[in-house]
Amino acid sequence: MSGLKIFIPEKYQYMPSKKIFLARAGAVYSKILNDETLMEVANRIYLRGLDIARPVVYWEVFKKHQLPKNAVPGVYKSYETFLICVSTLGAEIDEEIERLSHVSTLEAALLDAWGSEALEKLNDSFEDVFKKQNNSKLTMRFSPGYGDLHISVNKIYVELLGIADKVRVLDTGLMIPRKTTACIVGIGG
Repeated sequence: MSGLKIFIPEKYQYMPSKKIFLARAGAVYSKILNDETLMEVANRIYLRGLDIARPVVYWEVFKKHQLPKNAVPGVYKSYETFLICVSTLGAEIDEEIERLSHVSTLEAALLDAWGSEALEKLNDSFEDVFKKQNNSKLTMRFSPGYGDLHISVNKIYVELLGIADKVRVLDTGLMIPRKTTACIVGIGG
């Protein structure tokens, strides 16, 4: 409808809470605070993630008739306009997690958790910016792989946005880079 748009965030727009990032990694924040060595590792990985992430959100607004029926979850059947977006932290995070997995399982797991939480923060920040810029009310995000929206719909969203050269979707529906999410959001009046 409006053509592909790209949102490139400021660092604060994808910086996850340290407490939440560590919780995703399975750590109890209050216990890590008392462990100087673990806190040093967690801080180093947090900063490493910020240094190497290349976050971007590709997005476009579509009318219902422009989308295949299987690309819209049943809970959104009453909506006529949709925001489709694909968010990624870039290949560098994947490469660093892989590299760290050969050196330190702890550091690889921490960076993986950091990436997951940074991606959530990126998506939340993008939605806030979109709502303000477009004076729109949005439904909750709905990603392929949940409810009646099959994971293979990731490929449909990537193709609709024309970003197959930036994000690859495997036959399983998983995306490369791994720290990538696709979603659809209903736009209300």
